[in-house]
Amino acid sequence: MANIQKLIERMRYWCLDVSLGYDQTNRWDIRPGGEADCSSLVIHCLQEAGFDTGAASYTGDMSAALTAIGWVRLPNNGSPQAGDILLNDADHVAVYLGGGQLAQASYDENHQASGGASGDQTGHETNVSPYYNFPWNCYLRYTGSQDNNSQPTPDNQGDDDMTNAFFFAFKNSEGSLQGPTKFFDGSRIHPLAHGDEMKAIGMSIKAATGKDVPTYVFPSGPWQTRFEDAIQRANS
Repeated sequence: MANIQKLIERMRYWCLDVSLGYDQTNRWDIRPGGEADCSSLVIHCLQEAGFDTGAASYTGDMSAALTAIGWVRLPNNGSPQAGDILLNDADHVAVYLGGGQLAQASYDENHQASGGASGDQTGHETNVSPYYNFPWNCYLRYTGSQDNNSQPTPDNQGDDDMTNAFFFAFKNSEGSLQGPTKFFDGSRIHPLAHGDEMKAIGMSIKAATGKDVPTYVFPSGPWQTRFEDAIQRANS
């Protein structure tokens, strides 16, 4: 059954986790290393999330097709809700993820509608970006029944772990930091070799989940060792 959270997860997956390029000519080649355009990506993700998309096939017919099967067309008031479809009827469509972010297929590596190589050549052909006004003619919002107990699809099962991730370090008896900062991904511990690794991990998780990664400094004592021993046993 349809689920808005799964729609958000699938848009994040295709725009962040795999290399999906932009091409209007080859727009239904939606696979890692393939191609989509803005409307084919949204329609595909709606279907993956259990939604009936009716006769929707491109931006120009999306409003009519979806409002006939459980969606409502709302004015652009600058305050979309997570899962809203952001629609410019003539030119563009995206999905609002919440937290000030949207997911979209934008353009190929040459800033053209078609003709580029397969896959995301720039890291931005499909992307998660801060919310902006295209301008959107409307927001399409789902008002039908949902499966609120649906589980994330397999290639997103790590997302919940990422929201529990944190960096940690250890203080010695003098109160100074001792040893390298480490990263706990919700399951395993990863020592960091460079300060920029901490920054890069934090930026990527922020982009994917909208949440900052906290940092915890263990006080002097055996607590870091106890924590690491417990995690190692859990993964043995």
